[in-house]
Amino acid sequence: MTKQIETYIEENLSDESKITALELVEFLRDNELTFYKDTCDCWKDKIYYWVKLGDECVCFIAIKDPDEPDNLWTIWSDDSFAYEDASISDEIKNVGWQYVDHCGNCGSCGGGKEKIIFGKSFPRVCGCTFRIDNATQEDLPFLKTMIDLRIKELLRNDAISHYDLLIDEDNDPVHDPEPLQDYMNKWDGPVFIEQMQLNSSKSVLEIGVGTGRLAVRVAPLCGEFYGVDISSKTIERAKENLAEFENVRLTCADFLSYEFGRAFDVVYSSLTFMHIEDKQTAINKVAALLKDGGKFVLSVDKNKDGFIDTGTRKITVFPDTPDEIKTYIKNSGLLLTEQYETEFAHIFAAKKKCK
Repeated sequence: MTKQIETYIEENLSDESKITALELVEFLRDNELTFYKDTCDCWKDKIYYWVKLGDECVCFIAIKDPDEPDNLWTIWSDDSFAYEDASISDEIKNVGWQYVDHCGNCGSCGGGKEKIIFGKSFPRVCGCTFRIDNATQEDLPFLKTMIDLRIKELLRNDAISHYDLLIDEDNDPVHDPEPLQDYMNKWDGPVFIEQMQLNSSKSVLEIGVGTGRLAVRVAPLCGEFYGVDISSKTIERAKENLAEFENVRLTCADFLSYEFGRAFDVVYSSLTFMHIEDKQTAINKVAALLKDGGKFVLSVDKNKDGFIDTGTRKITVFPDTPDEIKTYIKNSGLLLTEQYETEFAHIFAAKKKCK
């Protein structure tokens, strides 16, 4: 029977090192990560694991490497853009900066490179951004944050890849036949758009504009239309579909991190919040982007599945519940003005109070 990493930890570590390593492994398993023991020539006689989400690496763990007798165990991050400018506490940043893995000229990363890590520049950083030797309980908050940031990046990349592939497959709901458009209206449609109370003086932002399925109906009704989406191929298709409207501005970006530099009269979103894990942060940002008296209109899917399964790929999503959405809206300071259901969706309309 193949040994699990927990067995190696029990056999080789003790006291705080064992407790910390076991707690971290439990955290990794709770996040549905998979452990692969490396048996290549350079590691076959050592205890070295790749930790992966699907086919993508999240981190690496070594236990009692005989070439490094001072280290009971070591964890490395994988290379990741997620560590460049993450929104985390200064305390976590300070811990992370202590563990930046500077190149040791082992040959694996070609001498390292300059990297921005939590907003700070470091020279000659190894391919594995962080290296933590003999981690203790005090290191666990940072380790869990490091893992969480990488997981979120990979899930975001999966979502981007999914929507890019839909464009490659020529799946564009703007050009769906009328019966399919009527079906999609069961998530939003004319009543949803009426909630926005649009006129030619209003500025509007759509979160998750896609190829422009709703935007082609909203843009003619407002003065300025802005759309944001994380898929570059989707945005390019949206630009084609909305080319006739001079009031449209489209941006390929992550809504949560993008700086809009302005406020809007209306912010709306349909079938996008399932891709956002931190929904409270998202709705807080909506509230900050709205002008006084501005409106937020949101449609969330009733489906509670944790995946979109196309048959050829599965994309992790974060299902919404109406009670949670109501709480997030209230916590943001917005006033919920209406809530109703369609066959497939929960619809919310909220307003920003005038100061």
